Amino acid sequence: MNITATLLNYYQLCHRKMWLHYHAIRMEHTSEVVYEGKLIREESYPFRADKNEEVEISLPLQKGDGWGEEVVLTAKIDFFDAKRGIVHETKKSAAKEWAHVAQVQFYLYLLQKNGVEVSHGVIEYPKLRQTERVTLGEEDVLRIEANIEKIREVLEQEQCPPKLPISKCKACSYFEFCWVGDE
Repeated sequence: MNITATLLNYYQLCHRKMWLHYHAIRMEHTSEVVYEGKLIREESYPFRADKNEEVEISLPLQKGDGWGEEVVLTAKIDFFDAKRGIVHETKKSAAKEWAHVAQVQFYLYLLQKNGVEVSHGVIEYPKLRQTERVTLGEEDVLRIEANIEKIREVLEQEQCPPKLPISKCKACSYFEFCWVGDE
């Protein structure tokens, strides 16, 4: 089982979205919101492309650690300033969300578990012209590890989790999948 940073982010927002994404029901390619996010990330910081690239990192969890099957944690970080030990994540959102912080903490967790020295993370919100500093404490590590177990449990369910109230779904790339015909 591969648990990604995207799944961790979706877990914070909607278990149904996470389950669908994991089971290869993907709607992001049809979403203008997702496309806009990619454009903002590419256009907001064009100078970074010369010296920074996306970083992919993974961490296999041992079966003997209480996992029934092999679990691999993976992430693709927008960019990592290795000299300063800073993870950078760009979000198109016009609002700060807990899921963004949880995702960056997951990056910090994976880097630390792989022996990489990290200082902190920075979430950049170009639309808001703001940044948010993200750190990883002991309580955060415990929460991440508990969330990994909960994510695994949801993903192993045979049935798709229920929908959230429609008011929480309007900007979701899965909106039509979940709600068209049910409104």
